[in-house]
Amino acid sequence: MRRKRWWSGGVVGLLILMGVVGGCTGGGDHGGGGGCLPFGEVEPNDTPLTAEVLGGLSVGACDIIYGSLSDPADVDSYSVLVRESLTLVVTFDPSPLVDLEVQLLEADTGQLLRDCGNSVVPEVCAVPVVVGEVALAVDVVVTSLSGAGPYTLTLNAQ
Repeated sequence: MRRKRWWSGGVVGLLILMGVVGGCTGGGDHGGGGGCLPFGEVEPNDTPLTAEVLGGLSVGACDIIYGSLSDPADVDSYSVLVRESLTLVVTFDPSPLVDLEVQLLEADTGQLLRDCGNSVVPEVCAVPVVVGEVALAVDVVVTSLSGAGPYTLTLNAQ
């Protein structure tokens, strides 16, 4: 009888390998372990209470979100826990049919940290985030000014 090797376990083996190589440290937290961690949008995520939690961010970490606004009234919210003071570089790339607006809010208070404006082309917005003794929860909110369709949102902690 021949034993099956762990790396030939198909999808499960591939996911385990991606977690190790991608720098995932468990518990939804990740540091600068090499490359961006991909996330697919999970509905419902229309409000701060239903925001998709992406985990903790520290310098060197990067998340890339593949999302979609199903109609012009749709709102997508993502939440990250910033563990140290850093600059969060937000890149948003909408489909040609969507004019997006991206805002970063302090999750606990709803205070606007930065309105990254709107874009129909790839846009970059650098947001300094100052963290005190306790980590800061930040909500990233994506809305449509016109149109609907897919987008890519990258959060790069520097």
